[in-house]
Amino acid sequence: MNGDRIFIGIIAVLVKILYNPKVYSEDGTRKRKPRIEGPAILVCNHTSHLDGPIVGTTLKGPLIHSLAAKDRFEQKGFGFFLRHTCCTPIDRQHADTSWIHESLKILSEGGCVAIFPEGRHGSHRQQLPFHSGVSMLAVMARVPVTMVYIDGPHRIFRRTGMMVGEPFTIEIPAGGLSADYVDEQTRILEEKMRCLMQKYTEI
Repeated sequence: MNGDRIFIGIIAVLVKILYNPKVYSEDGTRKRKPRIEGPAILVCNHTSHLDGPIVGTTLKGPLIHSLAAKDRFEQKGFGFFLRHTCCTPIDRQHADTSWIHESLKILSEGGCVAIFPEGRHGSHRQQLPFHSGVSMLAVMARVPVTMVYIDGPHRIFRRTGMMVGEPFTIEIPAGGLSADYVDEQTRILEEKMRCLMQKYTEI
């Protein structure tokens, strides 16, 4: 783990030099020292492979563990990078639940998990439907959820912008958890991201 922290520290320096992220709160004010209190789930949009490293090294607090596609771990260079930057594999081709168990373990230990529920699509002004696993994790973990809008794709020596929403929780309903409830909460998360993106464009 110490080796991973050193590697992450190097990535943090590179992110600062190359992208120098500026972070805003939901009300449009700058956050000079953005900090996330763990445990927490960060729900992020996804336009670039750099989103995880930028979020993970810009927001302060516990180590942020990002979810990444399992097939990326099988790529020689990129796989090494993922394994040493606190990333958890998720199998997009099969009904994989191991990422949920691993995420719950991280959260139970006070850590943070960054999840990109729409998948990478490369457009910072487009939003795809969220996969419902994000809501399932939030309900099972019962920890604060924070929306993070990232204004990508990122260009070297051009400042990257981010907006961090206010934390909230998703509760288990009185009647018990159901597929309809999970889908409803997923749509609510989609709308929260759209609102955050709109607020960012108005800065």
